[in-house]
Amino acid sequence: MLLLAASLGAWLGVRAMQQGGVNGGGVFGRLLGPLHGVLGALGLTALFIALARHPVPARMGLGGFGAGAEILLGLALLLGLFVVIAAWRQRRPAGLLLGTHATLAIAGITLVLAIASLT
Repeated sequence: MLLLAASLGAWLGVRAMQQGGVNGGGVFGRLLGPLHGVLGALGLTALFIALARHPVPARMGLGGFGAGAEILLGLALLLGLFVVIAAWRQRRPAGLLLGTHATLAIAGITLVLAIASLT
């Protein structure tokens, strides 16, 4: 779910840079933003559940990766909500906000992938 959300986010980011806004693409384009957010939130929830049931082993330096991924992805979700608020106010979200959201999400997914590949 997280990788699908990240793929949709990358597509939305490219579209926003090309068109100067995130709501381009008709009805289909407008549905991808909410779908991206829902998939990200569901992926974060699944990560919380998975790490609660199967904590990350401390071997190979992975001990803090689970908590780090949860924090980074949680912050990305929070910043995503600010993007939604800006869109509801019919304002274009600031590039810094979108860039920080993307950076936190990519860093969190990188930690999740490290956990998955090394455990």
